[in-house]
Amino acid sequence: MMLRLVRSLFLVFFVMLVFMNVARAQKAAEPSDDQIKDRLRFIANALRSAQPRAQAWLDGWIAGYGGSAVAMLSLANSHWDDVKLGEDSQPVPDRDFAEDMLVGGLTFALGVGGMVIDPFVPAYGPESLWPMPEGTPEERRLKLIKAEELLRECAQREKKGRGWSTHLLNLGVNFAAGLVTVLAFDRPWYDGLTTFASGEAVSLLNIFTQPRRAMRDLKNYEVGYLGKRGTYIEPKREARIYFGLTPGGFSVGLQF
Repeated sequence: MMLRLVRSLFLVFFVMLVFMNVARAQKAAEPSDDQIKDRLRFIANALRSAQPRAQAWLDGWIAGYGGSAVAMLSLANSHWDDVKLGEDSQPVPDRDFAEDMLVGGLTFALGVGGMVIDPFVPAYGPESLWPMPEGTPEERRLKLIKAEELLRECAQREKKGRGWSTHLLNLGVNFAAGLVTVLAFDRPWYDGLTTFASGEAVSLLNIFTQPRRAMRDLKNYEVGYLGKRGTYIEPKREARIYFGLTPGGFSVGLQF
């Protein structure tokens, strides 16, 4: 009986010791309030600095896609009944231009739909973080959890926007537009190729100009504050596209 009692007491003591060590390790791993403030400051500055560029990219492409869709569909409608003189000098339908405008307008409309359905988180996501209070240590801890989640979500959205799934989706839409030009409108294959190539060029420009700052900021945060292996990534200038109104039309530019 005495031996069993000693063994039981030893087991209880051992379990308590293990739990105490685990609790001590967890407490040591938790950042202090000053560290939480520093981390919050880093993430808030990163999100706030990146948001204007992200909003400009999102608004610019939605406006560009939307405006192009409206203009091209309007041209398709106004030129659908165009005619030209045939080989026997008789008027025949001349719809090549209208068909191109119809296909292009519908493709751009799909572009607007895609950006609305899957919005660009860095452009609007930070707005959910600013109202959260941070007057007490507990409020700052909860806000840091939200800030880290938001930064990771922004980085993931940027990565997705430049990933293979986006490229394949764009290829599919542009290939379908080329097929419609050739099969539905009975046009030569090179007209379909032109439709595909022009659509793919716009898609690549959209991907190429998409901001990717959150990916860099997340990497720097993990290296600087979470002990992840790696090197700090210095800021570098990103390509950006911009639109502007001019007398009688609009302008488009690409800045490197």
